[in-house]
Amino acid sequence: MKNILRYQWTISIALLTILALSGCGNKAEEGNTSPSSDSGASTSTTAPSGGTGTSDSPGTGTTGASSTTGISAEAQKLGVKPQGETTCPSNAPVKGVVTKKRGNILHAPKSLDYEKVKPNICFADTATAEKAGFSVPK
Repeated sequence: MKNILRYQWTISIALLTILALSGCGNKAEEGNTSPSSDSGASTSTTAPSGGTGTSDSPGTGTTGASSTTGISAEAQKLGVKPQGETTCPSNAPVKGVVTKKRGNILHAPKSLDYEKVKPNICFADTATAEKAGFSVPK
């Protein structure tokens, strides 16, 4: 009985050693080839994920084409485009942000972190924003 257990244990250790050594060899090969292939893959992956990031994130970066598709036609009629990355015109101070997870959110001038919010669209008042389908965050 002892011999069978010793034999199985020896085979297990030998197999683990072979796997470990073969894995180290593959990592070295992957390490040599990965940076050139991964950097190419990550540059091609970066562009699509950047686009996804802007639509997922509330008002991230460029709010032009990607945010316009998330804004309803009625909201586009009722609102105006932001002046800068975080600023709305003085006649439309309410910021509207389109998100996939939380929906259409509005931020009034006196709301928390109003200055940091990157709007997709701006409205004259909260009633207009609500009519366009935006709501106050909970």
